[in-house]
Amino acid sequence: MIQYHCMNNNNETLGWGKVVENGAEIWDDNPVFKQDRVDFKDRLKLLFYPKKYLLYRYIEKAKKRTKINLKEPYRILDLGCGTGASVIDLKKLFGHEVEVVGIDVVRLQIELAKKKIVENAVWAEVDWYDGENIMFPDNHFDAVYTSDVLGHVADVPRWLKELNRVLRPSGVLAMFSESELGRHAYVRKYLFNRGLNIDPHAEFHISLYSKEKLREMLEESGFEIKRMLNSFWLSFLVHPDEFYEKIQAQKKFLFLRLINKILYKIKKKLGIYGIAVAELYGLVEMLTIGRWIEGQGYIVLAKKK
Repeated sequence: MIQYHCMNNNNETLGWGKVVENGAEIWDDNPVFKQDRVDFKDRLKLLFYPKKYLLYRYIEKAKKRTKINLKEPYRILDLGCGTGASVIDLKKLFGHEVEVVGIDVVRLQIELAKKKIVENAVWAEVDWYDGENIMFPDNHFDAVYTSDVLGHVADVPRWLKELNRVLRPSGVLAMFSESELGRHAYVRKYLFNRGLNIDPHAEFHISLYSKEKLREMLEESGFEIKRMLNSFWLSFLVHPDEFYEKIQAQKKFLFLRLINKILYKIKKKLGIYGIAVAELYGLVEMLTIGRWIEGQGYIVLAKKK
């Protein structure tokens, strides 16, 4: 069994997409919000986490529009909560008036999430589920947050209907999903058509769909899509690290290997500043041309019909 101490002095995590001894893929990160209270500076940090910025903000706006019965808290489900970073963020962002519950299919992640929640001094529930049946009654949650999960689900239509079932009428879905390579994912598609799949989690991505098919499945499951935004069309330029290991191992693609190596070294040299610029660009891209282009991942902002 892997040994781990969350939120240690070095602020280390297991990272994203790490495979442990039993073959499970672990998704571990620290929460964005470090302090007990979320202030203006903390909110500015979200600009450098574009997916979370859009998903959290959508839920926040939906909550403001909702007239809550004082006997019932505003409830948020974090489906595929990993080791609890987003559960903690959501709890700190919304405070005591909101009930946050996280569920995940990997038991180790739930164990780590419970430790991390305690160390961050918030109250939230996390639990294991079987990946198919969400163990809550109909119309229970006001919002569902789920990121990087749909591509790992075996029966997506059933899973989407479960999300819809546990949402209250007009409840919201804030989701990020990786999808099939869209028509504008030029570099990734070029490499894919020549036998090189850059997806670092290809082994675990069993359900990837086109933008059109994903939209169709959501609507058939009872969701009304408000916005659907592409994530990182120019990933080859802003995230050269995602390409580096696989493309540099090739003997072909000489020009792309050279460009990738240069961009990789520049980003490494810039350190956290390079990461910040890349992520801020991602947010700008999503909010401008993101609704028209088709890449490999989509922000989905929807509500239950």
